Amino acid sequence: MMKNPLKHIINYIMKFSTRILIILSFFLYTCDESSEIGIDELLSSQKDKIKVHYLEIPLNVSNVYLDSVRTDDGDLFFGKYNDPIFGNLKSIAYSQFIFEDNTSSEMPLPGQILDNYYLPNESSQLDSAVLYLKFSKVYGDETFDEQEITVTQIEDTLYSSALYTSSRYTEISPPRGIIGFTRFKVLNEDTFLTIPITEKYGKFILNRIIDGVSDVELLDQTRGIAFIPGENNKQIVSFDLESDESKFVLYFNNPEEGNANSPAEDSLRYVFRFNSPLTKHYSYYEIDRSSTELSLVDNLNKNESFNLNDKIYWQSASGIYPIIDLGNYNNFLDTAENIVLNRVEIVTGPLDKINNLSPPSKVIYYIARNNKLDPVGIISNPEENVILKDNAYYSDESDPAEHNYDSIISYSYKGESTVFFQEIAMNNLSADKIIAFPSVPNTFNKMVTNKDKFYMKVFYTKYKKQN
Repeated sequence: MMKNPLKHIINYIMKFSTRILIILSFFLYTCDESSEIGIDELLSSQKDKIKVHYLEIPLNVSNVYLDSVRTDDGDLFFGKYNDPIFGNLKSIAYSQFIFEDNTSSEMPLPGQILDNYYLPNESSQLDSAVLYLKFSKVYGDETFDEQEITVTQIEDTLYSSALYTSSRYTEISPPRGIIGFTRFKVLNEDTFLTIPITEKYGKFILNRIIDGVSDVELLDQTRGIAFIPGENNKQIVSFDLESDESKFVLYFNNPEEGNANSPAEDSLRYVFRFNSPLTKHYSYYEIDRSSTELSLVDNLNKNESFNLNDKIYWQSASGIYPIIDLGNYNNFLDTAENIVLNRVEIVTGPLDKINNLSPPSKVIYYIARNNKLDPVGIISNPEENVILKDNAYYSDESDPAEHNYDSIISYSYKGESTVFFQEIAMNNLSADKIIAFPSVPNTFNKMVTNKDKFYMKVFYTKYKKQN
């Protein structure tokens, strides 16, 4: 049922007027963190009525165990990695591939290659099948150690519309068998991994193309593949499936001509891609923390908070995050009267450069209710579930605020969230706790820091009551 339109208009005008006042108040201070900030000349006639104040509010912080992270968006992670703090981790990567018909009626120009323009026919013979994966990131210190990757088929179908997290295991298929294996070293992240695929599997795919099956039919028949790390692997490697260099290629020749697009010719190829909307990829993480200082996490329930050694731990892929209590800020609002927030910053740091060699580059804050996140609400109602950019509250934007890590000077996370906290002050939003997520949630970047490194910087204008 539609809300009362008159009430809606009045509320909008009130909120807009207050926000305009916030914008104007931005001009009333400089970067000097003093009790009176930059108003001597601007407001010389009003100094007895208006003062701009600065306050630091310490934030109580704990750790929260969210169990898993969404891994079906972005890079695909695979491998094994022994982290002395966050545990021994094994990642199995799952993916699907699909071919796309080239409907162009124009022949390729000399030297030009169009994927799947030349088709196999009944005389076609497989030369080889090769899987190419573009490297993206590498975690682990054993740079020159040889890694192993085994490619096998899976038993269950992956669904493009489903949401997959790091805790979801998909059965690997012994009956369907191994279809590829290689050893490699990640010497340069700008290169790609080449995995030879068995002749039997390559012929199966080629014959399906010759039989004229649709891309969806073939996707249903193949189901998907899994990338399994070797027992002695010591790195977590990610693959960029959006890259043109990530593909599955059938190399074949046509001894006889089939039609205009299937000539009698050697050195032909048929290409499959991983980044179609019809395909799915994700990573499963198996973590053993028993020999680390975080061993207690293995006995926690999902969404359970914990405190350990007065430290805050953060590694998103491991499911461990800082959860920040806004109680001290709300207490400040209860005692404050006649104020407008000029600027509010959330600060974390300075971090210890030795213990924080690879913190995430950006943090986004999600509103937590009962230590839980609302994954549907984050997408459908971001303004009620994520701290947005300040200007997003004045428009139809829904971009989250990114609080950047300064790795050069301050070694701290800083970012303005003025309007969000003003909305709380006006009772337009409610938030008792927020959870710190990296801007890319599926990451092995990590942070360990003291609990006293989290605080708020608040600049506010206080209006004295008239006599």
